[in-house]
Amino acid sequence: MSDFASVPEVAAPRSWSATIDHDLAHLERPWSDLEARADGSVFQSYSWCRAWVEASRRAGCRETPYIVSLWSGDRLVVLLPLVLRHLGPFRILHMLGEPATQYSDALVERGIHREPWITAAWETLTSFRGVDAIMFRGVRADAAMAPLLAECCGGCVTRSEEAPFSDFRPDARNGPVRRRSARTRNTLRRHQRDLAEHGPVAFELVGDAAGRVEAMREALRLKHAWLNRTRRISAGYAHPANRFFLEAIAACPDFLVARLSVGGHTAAVEAGILRQGYYASLVQSYDDRFAEHGPGRLLFWSMVEQAAEIGIEVLDFLAPAYPHKREWANDAMPVSDYVIPLRLWGQGPLAYVRHVRPRMKLWLERLRRLGTA
Repeated sequence: MSDFASVPEVAAPRSWSATIDHDLAHLERPWSDLEARADGSVFQSYSWCRAWVEASRRAGCRETPYIVSLWSGDRLVVLLPLVLRHLGPFRILHMLGEPATQYSDALVERGIHREPWITAAWETLTSFRGVDAIMFRGVRADAAMAPLLAECCGGCVTRSEEAPFSDFRPDARNGPVRRRSARTRNTLRRHQRDLAEHGPVAFELVGDAAGRVEAMREALRLKHAWLNRTRRISAGYAHPANRFFLEAIAACPDFLVARLSVGGHTAAVEAGILRQGYYASLVQSYDDRFAEHGPGRLLFWSMVEQAAEIGIEVLDFLAPAYPHKREWANDAMPVSDYVIPLRLWGQGPLAYVRHVRPRMKLWLERLRRLGTA
């Protein structure tokens, strides 16, 4: 149910009204309808957000959604799915689904009122009482909210990165995806031959829902083994809801799982969302037994070579721009993280994210490595 029917009037005509909801269910139809008329990413879709809320409930995580909606009459025109969380004494709004959610944005109906609608929704958001700050992770340079955030919150950027992607469309800005150099192709073929010594090498797309869920479980097992082996810390994979969430979305029809097998054993898994030609790469993992033969590189090679057959027009590797992603990309999208204080007390989360959290992660990883020395 709505927390309240409308907020005080913002800088928008009276025919526009804003609501803040804590329950996703009664928004399902207008939310899904808006997706077809809106700019925004898969990470703000109803199915994505609902899956996260249900996974959090299964994991025993307490989540309080704050769904900011702007209506023109009875038509939903802007939706910003958020969640209220605590960081010590601070109350902070995050994008719903974080850390699984990779890009922060609003769903905004296309049209001549797009910019005023975004402004109205933003003024509603920043009028919240009892909230200290807003954290947006992964705001793309082409996001609906990017111009407003760059203008109003430029001093609140905590990280600037790039998300490499391969654009297979004939009118791609930087031209078609470049072919690998002869030297790289020779290296990949050598890896393939070396892998074949362990058994037949096969690339496959896992077709049925049950198979995708099982492949996702295997991918997570391999990823956690790699994290333990390298003594790395991942907030996303450590979140209690992450496993339930990924298993749930793996069963969805627009989820794609590719697998490279050797002698019937999984060597590498790649999984993500494929929607209307856009593929977001969410999970990559490999079996350490085959690591020296580059199974992850071979899997990406197969996906790039077969992109047209798979139905991929844009393959988004997501941020950060690691070398193994840039190897296959022909372009990159700038992305930024923001921590936006809503009052003086909100400067605390900004300082924490900029200065304290990176050092804490570095120290913890060093301690883990020293513990196994």
